[in-house]
Amino acid sequence: MIRYRRNINCLSSDQLHDLREALAAIYVLPEAAKNGFEHVAGLHGNPSPSWCIHGSPGFLTWHRAYMSVYEDALRCINPDVALPYWNWSSGPTTGVPAACSSSTYVNRDSNVLPNPLFSGPIAAGAGGGTTSRRADIDTTTFGDLATQAQAAMANGDFSSFQSQLNGVHGSVHGRVGGNMGGVATAGFDPIFYLHHANVDRLWAVWQVSHAGALPPVEANLELDPFKKCFSDEMMRGSDVFSTDDLGYRYLNFCFIVVPWLPGRLVELKVPDWWDFRRFDAARLRLVAEKMPMRSVDLRFFAGDARDGFNAKTPTEDNPAFLGSLGVLGMALPGEKMPEGMGRRGEKMELQLDVTETLRRHAERSRELRLTVVATTPEGEPIEPEQLERIWKPESLELAAE
Repeated sequence: MIRYRRNINCLSSDQLHDLREALAAIYVLPEAAKNGFEHVAGLHGNPSPSWCIHGSPGFLTWHRAYMSVYEDALRCINPDVALPYWNWSSGPTTGVPAACSSSTYVNRDSNVLPNPLFSGPIAAGAGGGTTSRRADIDTTTFGDLATQAQAAMANGDFSSFQSQLNGVHGSVHGRVGGNMGGVATAGFDPIFYLHHANVDRLWAVWQVSHAGALPPVEANLELDPFKKCFSDEMMRGSDVFSTDDLGYRYLNFCFIVVPWLPGRLVELKVPDWWDFRRFDAARLRLVAEKMPMRSVDLRFFAGDARDGFNAKTPTEDNPAFLGSLGVLGMALPGEKMPEGMGRRGEKMELQLDVTETLRRHAERSRELRLTVVATTPEGEPIEPEQLERIWKPESLELAAE
């Protein structure tokens, strides 16, 4: 089964609790434990030997294998946990993610506990103590590095792409500072793994648009000390070429589930980090298990008005109008479904690009209110109760990348 690595800012409350609890659990394992944090973190730098590859070849392949080992350690505690990423590479950002910035957090039982994402234990052989970051990390900017990372993505040659991304990656280490600023102790800061998950994600995205095998020198390189499953044979670069083969993919979109309340105003709780001006793309995603009995036109409105959107609300030259989705029905109005023709049961998905309209909306308000208006193809209103009989989608989501 494929698991999905998400932007840490996109994790639900339960997912974030699961992550913190798994991390806290591997923190207290003895250094000699294979899945203990101090052992896994020490594979990168101290205690000796230092295995990490920061040159070329092997930078991307070695760290992909390493992230899988770290993720496996977390999943031994809770198999539902997947390694999240810190997306410093898509726009101007300041500081580390909110989940990693505070020394304490409130757990599921409303108790205040040390935040495992804030700092990690350093193995005794690497100096002991706990990790720290630069004092002004909250105001440290990464926007120029995001620009460099995006420029690297346009490079069609793997070796050149890897070299460019390697340099940007090193700059992120340096700007986080503290223990992240050197190979010996970088792996003991929990932000290290979120950072390298993002580096790995960028490579995965690059792979989609640049098909082809790894260069032979990369494919044949041994990724010491990582061994193949149930074997003493060392993994090679070709063994980590596909994230699917390693059991994961990256989810590049953040989602907010929108309550399905046709005809009613829905006020969405937009997280503070959601700034539609900074996302590359935003879309509404509608999922349903079956096609509707009758054709339906769904019109989406966003704005500061608390009510008033209906079938007569103008759509042209209306800044509140996000767009519409037309869903073809199985039969014409007033007609029965043809004999022997059943509604297909395959799940259907419709998407509406709302990037520019939400970007303009964000300039006026940080609050987002959404209304779904259902009409016939001719523009006649369909009341919520009537729509319920015709068709009920499974979910409506707002996604941003």
